[in-house]
Amino acid sequence: MRRRLHSTTVPRVTKKQQLLELAAQRGWQRIGEAEWALIRAAMPNVSPEDLQGAGLPADAPWCGVRQHTLGELEQTLGALSAVYVARPDLRKFTRAVVVRAKERAKWASRSAAVAAEKRALKAEMAEWMLVWLSDPDLFPAWVALRRRALSATHPG
Repeated sequence: MRRRLHSTTVPRVTKKQQLLELAAQRGWQRIGEAEWALIRAAMPNVSPEDLQGAGLPADAPWCGVRQHTLGELEQTLGALSAVYVARPDLRKFTRAVVVRAKERAKWASRSAAVAAEKRALKAEMAEWMLVWLSDPDLFPAWVALRRRALSATHPG
C-alpha cells in the first residue's frame, strides 16, 4: 500500500495568478510597453494571450487579438495596424501575435466541437487576419469595404 504525503503538496500558481499578483503589486491599471518589459523579465514565457486570460487591459500589441466578435476583431486589428506602421521595431512581435490568433481561428473554424455558426464566423475572422498579414497598412481600408459587402449580403 502506498502512503500519501499530504503536507508536501505545493499548490500550483498559474500564469494568470502570477500576472494578477504582479499587476496588483505594481499598481498597474493598464499594460503598456514598460509594463510588458517588466512582465517579460519576471515571466519570460508569457504571451499577450496570457494577459487576455488574466483580464488585464493592455495597449496594442501586448493586448493580443481579441476575436469574440467581428467588431472586436476589426478594432484590434486596426490598433495593430497602427502599431505596425508606426513602430518598425515591433513588427515581428505584432505579426507573431496575429499569426497565433489566425491559427486559433482556423482551428475553431474546422473543429467539430464548435457550433456551425461559430465555425463560419471563425473562418471569416481567419480570412480577415490573412488580409492583415498580407498588408497591415491596407487592412483598415479593406475591412471597411468588407463590412459593406457583408451588410449587403446579410442586411439587418
